[in-house]
Amino acid sequence: MLMMDGKITPEGIKQLKKRIGVPLRIKIYNEEASIDTIRHFAHGIGDTNELWDNPGHGFHTYYGCLIAPPTFLYSVVWPSGILAGGLPGVHSFFGGKDWEFFKVIRAGDKISAEAKLTDVVEKHNSKAAGHSVIQYVEVIYKNQYGDLVAKAKGWSIRVERSAFKEKGKYANIKKHLFTEEQMKIVGETYDKEEVRGANIRYWDDVTEGETITPVAKGPLNLGDIQGYASGAIPPLAYSALPVYLKKHPAYGFHHPTSNRLEPVSRVNIDDYVAHEIGINAAFDYGADRICWIGHALTNWMGDDGFLKNLYCEYRRFNVYGDIQFIKAKVTKKYEQNGEHLVDLEAWAENQRGEVTAPGKATVNPPLHHCCKYTSGSLFSLAGRRLG
Repeated sequence: MLMMDGKITPEGIKQLKKRIGVPLRIKIYNEEASIDTIRHFAHGIGDTNELWDNPGHGFHTYYGCLIAPPTFLYSVVWPSGILAGGLPGVHSFFGGKDWEFFKVIRAGDKISAEAKLTDVVEKHNSKAAGHSVIQYVEVIYKNQYGDLVAKAKGWSIRVERSAFKEKGKYANIKKHLFTEEQMKIVGETYDKEEVRGANIRYWDDVTEGETITPVAKGPLNLGDIQGYASGAIPPLAYSALPVYLKKHPAYGFHHPTSNRLEPVSRVNIDDYVAHEIGINAAFDYGADRICWIGHALTNWMGDDGFLKNLYCEYRRFNVYGDIQFIKAKVTKKYEQNGEHLVDLEAWAENQRGEVTAPGKATVNPPLHHCCKYTSGSLFSLAGRRLG
C-alpha cells in the first residue's frame, strides 16, 4: 500500500476523546464574503443564480446587495470530523452534515468560526471496513457583528485503509461511459433547470407532494473537482507540501509514478491513488453534493425564500464518470413559532438509480399577504435574515 496504514487502537481512541469539548485549532480559508469569493464559490459548484452572481440583481432584492449561497460557509471552514485530527494514518471519509442557518451572508461580511469535537463513536460491524470510528464536530459561524450566522454538525468515518480495501465493498464500481441517448437525457435536464429568482414562491402556493425541477451535476470529471476546490478548499501546492507533511507525515505518501510527495487527498483527482484504498476511480469530496442539493433548493425557493436547515448523509461514492441528479419533494407544509415553513426530502441520485446522498431541508418562504419591500432598500419583514 502506498499510504501509511494506520491502525485504530484503544490508546488512539482514548487520546482522541480527550479532545472532546476542547476548542480546535482551525484555519479559515475565506475570511471575507466578498463579491469575488462569493462568485468563485458559486461558480465552483456550478450555480449561476444571479442572487450570488450579479450585484445589480441583488440591489433589487430586499437584501439590497449581492448575497452568498448558504453553503458558502464551506469555503470558510469545512464542518468535518477530521478537523479534530487524531488516529494518524487512519483514512477519513465524509459521513454527513447537519446545517442550521440563522442569517444570510451579505457581500462584505467577515465570517469567523469556532469548532469543537463533540463525540467519538467506535463501531465494530462496518460492512465497508469492519472496525471504524465516527468523529462528530460542531462549527459555529458568526459575522463581524458577533451575530450567529450558522451552526453545522459534521461527522467523518475513520477506517483502516488495508481493511477497507480488503473488504472490497466498492471495488466493483466502474467508470460509466454514457451513450448518446443517455447524454441527451442529461442535456435535457441541464436545459430545464429553473431558477425561480425574483418570481416569488409564496408559502400559500406550495403543495405537499410537489417536486422541484431536478438539477444535473456531471458526469463528474477533474474539472468539476478543480472548480469546487478553487472556491472552497485551501490550496496545498507542492512547494508547501514538505512543510505541511513534516508536521503531518501520515497524510503523505510518495507517488510511484513520480516519487513525488503527495497528500492522501489525491484520491479525489487520481484514479491510481483511489484504487490503493479500494475504489476503482477518483471520487468527489462529498461536500460537493450537499452544496449541489443547496443549489437545487435555492433555485426552487427563489430570492425571497430562506433556507433554515439542510441535512445530508453520504451513502455511496460519486466516482469520475458518474452523474448526480439532484431531486427533492415537499413532505410537509406548516406553521411553527410564528413562521410558515416547508419541509422537503432531498437527495442526489446517480445514473444507476442509486441514492448516493439522502437529505432533508426546511425552507421559510414569504406569505402572499406580507408587505412588499422597496426596490434597493434593506427593509424586510424577514429582518432576522439580514446581517
